Amino acid sequence: MLSIKERGIKLAIFDMDGLLLDSEKVYYEKWRETARILGYEMTHEQWCGLMGTNEEFEKEYLYSIYGNDCPAGDFRKIRLRLIDEYAQKNGFPLKKGVRELVSFLKESGVSSVVATSSERSRAVKLLTRAKVADIFADITCGDEVSLGKPDPELFLKAAKKASVDPEGCVVFEDSENGIKAAENAGMIPVFVPDMQNPSEYVKRTAVIAESLDAFIHLVRSV
Repeated sequence: MLSIKERGIKLAIFDMDGLLLDSEKVYYEKWRETARILGYEMTHEQWCGLMGTNEEFEKEYLYSIYGNDCPAGDFRKIRLRLIDEYAQKNGFPLKKGVRELVSFLKESGVSSVVATSSERSRAVKLLTRAKVADIFADITCGDEVSLGKPDPELFLKAAKKASVDPEGCVVFEDSENGIKAAENAGMIPVFVPDMQNPSEYVKRTAVIAESLDAFIHLVRSV
């Protein structure tokens, strides 16, 4: 693996849920709870297909699983209510190595930003509660783009706002959809496992780091 300087990296793009915040376990349970409320069952494999996606992708994906008469709008409304109730009461803890990696990148001359499929109001609230909103130069959110992951629009938007070419960006993700989006954007994908193990595609495509701070050791060991 080439070093950050050898790769010409100028911008690090971080996903939020499951990557910065330990939130995906809760999301998984709330998806399953929502499905049960509406009379359906959702497997872990089915849920993995929804990770990192936007509302439109989510709707079409639910139709593909449960049929076109599935109440996709109710799925979203109930799920978001359950998650918001949990988040307001508990918040979400930071994942291991967030501050350490952002500091390391800054020392290496690399700026760090967040790119999340979540709406801005929700993303800012969660990152502020976790006390890390101020360590990132910018936040690009799902309500700023039309297409969700695996489409690269979100990451390309984040790079454009930072005036950095795609090849100068590294993307940290915990989902296959996110890795596909990074690859489609022409950026360097780094997979940090959370609720989804690396598929053969991810193993072929991405650098795999056990945790965010483990990426520091990978770079330093070059």
